[in-house]
Amino acid sequence: MNVDFAKCEFGDEERQAVNRVLQGHWLASGPEVEAFEKDFAKYIGRKYAISTNSGSSANLLSIQALELREGSFILTGAAGFPATLSPILHGRYKPLLVDYDLQSHNIDLVHCFEVLPDIQAAILAHSLGNPVDLSIFEEAKIPVIEDCCEAVGSMLFGKKVGSFGTLATFSFYPAHQMTAEGTGGMIVTDDEELAHRCRSLRDWGKVYDWDTKLGDNVTKWNSKIDDIDYYKHYTYETLGYNAKLSETAAAFGRVQLKKLDWIRGRRIQNYEYLYGLLEPLGIFNLVKPYQEAEPSWFGFPLTLKNGEGDLRKNLGDFLESRGVRTRPFFAGNITRHKPFRHLYEEGRFPIADKLMRDSLFIGIGQWLGKTELDYIYEVIKEWRA
Repeated sequence: MNVDFAKCEFGDEERQAVNRVLQGHWLASGPEVEAFEKDFAKYIGRKYAISTNSGSSANLLSIQALELREGSFILTGAAGFPATLSPILHGRYKPLLVDYDLQSHNIDLVHCFEVLPDIQAAILAHSLGNPVDLSIFEEAKIPVIEDCCEAVGSMLFGKKVGSFGTLATFSFYPAHQMTAEGTGGMIVTDDEELAHRCRSLRDWGKVYDWDTKLGDNVTKWNSKIDDIDYYKHYTYETLGYNAKLSETAAAFGRVQLKKLDWIRGRRIQNYEYLYGLLEPLGIFNLVKPYQEAEPSWFGFPLTLKNGEGDLRKNLGDFLESRGVRTRPFFAGNITRHKPFRHLYEEGRFPIADKLMRDSLFIGIGQWLGKTELDYIYEVIKEWRA
């Protein structure tokens, strides 16, 4: 049996949405993108949504939109994916790294609280879809970027993740809960000025409202640069990028968004069922979310309590040999990797090191049923024996 850790699920409705766009003559950002942004903002419960070509771009634009002084300290986790750390370095800011918590597999909030006086902002991920409580940053009035790239659809305290941070980011990469034709990301916020900056940064640095009421392709001298009449379409206010989303991707994403609550429900059922099978084995540090959480699980982490020697590698190889696809806990201790080695200190991040040595994760997607989950359990029991 093959049990994938990730899989794109789509059907005729998505195909029809893409074909509808292909009936026209415009594939770059247009009315479908605008509709997707409105749909997504409403779903999360935020005022503004700005689509991007990826979750990584969403993180990069969000950090730059804060317009912090060069050299400002931005808090982030020492484990996980480079998309939270790299934009800090790209912006010439200073990362203040915090270890992870073994119980939640999220950033250690006790350590976060201790360094609050030293930071100007934070970017935190809801790892594998498990929500983090960000209230300490709100109480300290520190801007926080809520990285929801692994957690689209997750809920905490009755609210969607993405509704807590100053800004929040999402990814529609194919391995995630939903996709926008294999690509895409989103930024959400309630701050109008931040929304304008993100949009400008995304659109080559153009003035944020360059396409308002454009209506046609006629050049209109509707802007001023110094004393020169100029076309707003070619008027710039930030040092931007091209991180736009296509029309077909947006049309595909709009259909997927309608299925997201069902997807979350299936993933919760699968997680709880597999948790009930594996907990009695007593060999894993399994993740139990907050009682008030409804995670849209991205994966099921298997972190060995005793990972002596090559035990994790042995487990991973055994699962793969039986058709159960696995992945490591992303980068593990990210400071051990070449681009970030200047941040490494021996023994500084023991939980990040443990996740790097002793953890992997498997799929928990909505396409899995009890047959596949029982099979995973039997394979792990066989390995343990």
